[in-house]
Amino acid sequence: MNTSLKTGHSLLTNMRQAKALTVINFKSFPQRFVASMVSILSIACVAAVILSVLAMTEGMMKTLQRTGLDNTVLVMRAGATSELQSVMFPVEVNILANNQKIIKNNEGVAQVSAEMFVNAEVAYISNVGGIKQATTTVSLALRGTSNATQKFRPNFRLVEGDMFATGVRQLIIGQAVARKMPALRVGKVITLGGAQWKISGIFSDGNSVFESELWADIGMVQSDYRRGNTIQSIRLALKDINDLPTLEKEWQEDPRLNIRVQTEKKFFADQASSLTRLIRWLGFPIAIVMALGAMVAALNTMYAAIASRSKEIATHKAIGFSPLAISTSILCEALLIAFVGGLLGILPLYFAFDGWTAATQNASNLSQMMFNFDITFLLIIKTMSLALFIGLLGGLLPAIKAMRLPVTEALRD
Repeated sequence: MNTSLKTGHSLLTNMRQAKALTVINFKSFPQRFVASMVSILSIACVAAVILSVLAMTEGMMKTLQRTGLDNTVLVMRAGATSELQSVMFPVEVNILANNQKIIKNNEGVAQVSAEMFVNAEVAYISNVGGIKQATTTVSLALRGTSNATQKFRPNFRLVEGDMFATGVRQLIIGQAVARKMPALRVGKVITLGGAQWKISGIFSDGNSVFESELWADIGMVQSDYRRGNTIQSIRLALKDINDLPTLEKEWQEDPRLNIRVQTEKKFFADQASSLTRLIRWLGFPIAIVMALGAMVAALNTMYAAIASRSKEIATHKAIGFSPLAISTSILCEALLIAFVGGLLGILPLYFAFDGWTAATQNASNLSQMMFNFDITFLLIIKTMSLALFIGLLGGLLPAIKAMRLPVTEALRD
């Protein structure tokens, strides 16, 4: 019993001593702030890079996850991994639409949307500094659609202007495109495929990937891009999505069809996986190398702090502070440096880029995909945890050195 009481009392004493030394170190930290700037800035850079990669990945994932419906089947040519690679014909649309498992309206018309997808070079006049004018060219996704398209996008709505007219060179642009390229506004005339097109409206679709596209009448797109009557994808609404395996087998056995069938949700989920995997492969190795550099900087800073305060540490030991309490205060100081560095990396990024619209090249269709940086509270916690972990590792060896530092040797130094 006496041994347990002594152990408990010793532990309590160590905790009180560690708390007292930590408070002293924290109060005197502003005097050592400049000396700690290398560590703080190193950790801030790591936090900023990690949070950028995570926010970019999160934004892309959410954009692609919002795209597609559970009961919508996307049909493309067999072997095609994207709409851009697929070529189909009206006869195939009729065969697929006549299936009894497809939803039909009151008039008996199947809920089917045949669509054209083109990687278009868009040229437009943009203002530079409000005075000069320059021609800007970007690669954007142009989708040829019909009125049936809207039935597959329940979140679709026009936020400005009007729907494009059939048989006329008019188009509507996604809200993400409008945010990223303010020069593209309602009434603006742009060049597509060597012809002049007028922007008639701006649409939103619940922040899905479709907001990165331009939509126009499918007949005009086929005509201007010399595609005849071919299409590239067909969207079908099934009465019961559980019928898909049976339907897929039936269509695979039909000699008139040579198609690939999958749910629209799965198609965009696969694209999300490919894009985010690429970002992680590029971003995380860079972040790991930077994290190692930040840890070395933290080590150097804490070792320098111990060397400059060796007499102070020896004095603490001489007046009764335990080695455990001293090492704990050193570790707490390293965590404080990491916390400050984490804040310097996270806060500017959050206030400057949260919700910011960015664009990336979509490898599957070679056009730009817009998405919003999404810096969530969970991502901030993950990033700060990494910063504190770097600080903990950076302060561990110096804390052990401080704990083992002989009093006589320290006083002689």
